[in-house]
Amino acid sequence: MNQTTPETQDMRSVISRILTEARALLRTELKLAKRELSDSASRAGGGLALFVLAALVAFVGLTALAVAAVVGVTALGVALGWAALIVAIAFLAMALIFALIGKSRISTASLTPKRTLNQVKSDIDAVKEMARA
Repeated sequence: MNQTTPETQDMRSVISRILTEARALLRTELKLAKRELSDSASRAGGGLALFVLAALVAFVGLTALAVAAVVGVTALGVALGWAALIVAIAFLAMALIFALIGKSRISTASLTPKRTLNQVKSDIDAVKEMARA
């Protein structure tokens, strides 16, 4: 015999309300995750811009300014071949510094949606707590 009592109806309404709120919460969390990933992609774009800047500095530095630097170093009494090598190493070191800064901004850890993950964890805990009550 299956009878519905006010107690079971209350339990059904509570479960129904919990499921409705959980769905709404999930939608909100997904929107937050999308926004956070978009922000992360924007930061990654900045890192990519630094890689482009590094390439530009390396190219311009090794072509336009290298000649003047080599002439300056040879004026100090260094042989032409050694002067060219010294200047090339200096510009490549600058390019490496820009590339490393850009790489640090693109790292996968910086792209993780940390706020959303923390919020989802606290939401799961809240739902568990509601289920226990």
